[in-house]
Amino acid sequence: MYYAYLGDSFIDILSQIFRTLFNDVLTPILTDILTVFINYFTNVIWNMLSGFLVLILAMLCSLIDFIENIFNVFAGIAPVLVKGEPKPMYLLDALFQMEAVSKAFLYITLMSVAICFIFTIYKTVKSISDMALEDKNPVSKVMKDGLKATFTFMLIPFLCVLMLQLSSVVTSQINNSFAAAQGGQSGSVGTILFLSVSMDADQATTETKDLISGTIKMESGRNPSLGDELRSQYMSGKKDYRDMDTVKADFHAANFNYITGFVGGILLLIVMAVSVLTFIRRLFELLLLYIVSPLYVSTIPLDDGATFAKWRELFVAKFFSGFGSVFIMKLYLIMIPMISGSNLILYDRTLPNGSVINNVLQLFLVIGGAWAVFKGQSILMQIFSPQAGMTESQASDLLMGAIAGGATIATGGAAMAAKGATMAAGKGMAGAIGGGSSNSDKNQAYREE
Repeated sequence: MYYAYLGDSFIDILSQIFRTLFNDVLTPILTDILTVFINYFTNVIWNMLSGFLVLILAMLCSLIDFIENIFNVFAGIAPVLVKGEPKPMYLLDALFQMEAVSKAFLYITLMSVAICFIFTIYKTVKSISDMALEDKNPVSKVMKDGLKATFTFMLIPFLCVLMLQLSSVVTSQINNSFAAAQGGQSGSVGTILFLSVSMDADQATTETKDLISGTIKMESGRNPSLGDELRSQYMSGKKDYRDMDTVKADFHAANFNYITGFVGGILLLIVMAVSVLTFIRRLFELLLLYIVSPLYVSTIPLDDGATFAKWRELFVAKFFSGFGSVFIMKLYLIMIPMISGSNLILYDRTLPNGSVINNVLQLFLVIGGAWAVFKGQSILMQIFSPQAGMTESQASDLLMGAIAGGATIATGGAAMAAKGATMAAGKGMAGAIGGGSSNSDKNQAYREE
């Protein structure tokens, strides 16, 4: 009993010594070693991965620039060349000045003049017949409406040309205004997006991000913007974000805000694609309204200009609807640099999980802004014509649904194809196994005979 007691005490003392040695000596040493190893390993992996991610981001921004070029043509921002014309012109001007459109407008005008003459005679006869009763519509008013229609036939082409010139002036002023807000530089959408997510990645003023804490050491007093010395070189075209050697020499690839960049880039692609299709539809609708305008003018003597007033309201609304898309797209591009950088702190980073929560809030701002760009395409049209604005919004929603449905169908088709290939392979294996079993049974029966 005594020796057993001594043995138990010795084991307890020995375990206590090992426990103290491990907790107070080995644990801090191993923790420090493992922390250094994990930091080094994660930094190496992240630096390798970030070099690949910044390349993918540059490719996404290049695709956005390609869509932007298409957007600028159909929105009336970039001019086009027309064979036989001495200088470039905007697409809407070129379409309105086409010979076929001018001939169609002339023929419909001649037909509408005849219809207007018939309506004027009809209203005159009706006015004379009603003169003895209540005289609600005197002959003088009918003649006045007919004269008004005559002047309107002559004024419509000039008014349309005037609105075309006004559209060009307003569009150019939009670009100049927002370029001034961006420090006098007017870079492409892809360039702005790429530089926006690099606000905390300058090699001259920041250090590589600590992946464990998620913090970035920066010089005090730094104020990155699209107009600073480094980014103005990219905005002006002196440097190209597609040149990876130049980008890696100017920025820490690990410090880019990739979540905002990829989410914002994909949303911009979708919104700009929908906007391009909307602008194309707007071009043909404006051409249609322009060609058939004499028919609505001819109804002025018949209903005192009520039908023509509806045409005028819809035409003006359609004409100015494109400005809403351009305005809100430019506004969104101004907001992205402020949202993506560290100057706007939505949640205190020093609190537990503060950096993650702040990034999530920034992401919500990016997604909400893209949704505002999509829904704001018809906001100006709703001022001129609420009903037309509602119709435009519903058409954009249907178009977005069609694009999303097409992506879903494509994804589903790929999944079904993969499933079909898997089932075919399974059936093939089953057939092979079944065939092998049948041959084995036949050989067994032959041996028994």
